[in-house]
Amino acid sequence: MNKIRAFYGLLSLFTLFIGIVIYFLFRDLNNLILFSFLPKPEFIKTILIPIKPSIFSSFLKYHLPDMLWFISAILFLRFLWFYKTKEQTVYIFCFYGIGIVIETSQLSEKVPGTFDRLDLLFMSIGAFVEGLIYKKFIVRRIV
Repeated sequence: MNKIRAFYGLLSLFTLFIGIVIYFLFRDLNNLILFSFLPKPEFIKTILIPIKPSIFSSFLKYHLPDMLWFISAILFLRFLWFYKTKEQTVYIFCFYGIGIVIETSQLSEKVPGTFDRLDLLFMSIGAFVEGLIYKKFIVRRIV
């Protein structure tokens, strides 16, 4: 079980990293709030890869990184609370709520960002698939 827990930790870091890489490769970072506080590294200015507008490119640029970051946090919570399934469940459901609140609060002009129903959809799909995989492969081994 310790190997599975370590796998969750590594998978959490991997999905976070892939989400960041996709963001840096395909998104224009000039409007990113983070870089209004921090200077933008030089290498980031040269790696923007333009892609033709399509449904796939829209998913790749805008929705996949959010979904990967969301899944990364879920995997990290599973890693942290691996042996305490009740606490794990509580924290994960709280995180679901936080994700929904953050995304919907972007409807307000006071919260930076752009609300997108598809972000909520893909984050939900990612969380649902992760939950199914967890139930199918992990819970069966614990019980």
